[in-house]
Amino acid sequence: MILTSKKPQEEVLASLQDSGTIFVIGCASCAARSKTGDQKAVDDMKELLLSKGKQVAGTLVLPAACNLQTVEKYLAKNEDFAKADAVLILACGTGVQTVGDIFPQKTIAAGLNSICISTSGSQNKRFCSVCGHCVLSFTQGLCQKTRCPKGLVNGPCGGFVGGKCEVDDKQDCVWVLIYEKLKKHGKADEFIKSFISPL
Repeated sequence: MILTSKKPQEEVLASLQDSGTIFVIGCASCAARSKTGDQKAVDDMKELLLSKGKQVAGTLVLPAACNLQTVEKYLAKNEDFAKADAVLILACGTGVQTVGDIFPQKTIAAGLNSICISTSGSQNKRFCSVCGHCVLSFTQGLCQKTRCPKGLVNGPCGGFVGGKCEVDDKQDCVWVLIYEKLKKHGKADEFIKSFISPL
């Protein structure tokens, strides 16, 4: 699932300042799980727009805003959507792009920021920042970019104490975890030589 957060109201309103009638779209998939694109989020956004003097033609929470067939099915014949000249989309960046590609005549505005890809359980500790250079094969499945509060990618900062992070002393230093796991697999020396930058 893609985790999302709400954009600041000022940014959303600025992106719609020249728009006449607006249609608000939510997403019942990932954004709903983040509580940023569910029905309540859509209703809240509608109320905000109305309170700022904007015209809202209608709202709709799509099952998945990133799915081409779904977007076409729900919006192509939607009369309220047809009346709007702008669309505010409460979905991840892929959902925004999907709606924008299918309906290029509409002004497109994003209401959310995509943060990362994540698991969806209640004990959610696994994230992917979609950095484009995955090293999980080298780190035995532990992502240093997303699990290090400082985002360090070339080794520990030297500030960890007793294997704990200096930023959060309740959190294990991911680099210590990586080293210990590689050591168990007999790969620590090779990893240090090829991956960690020298001091």
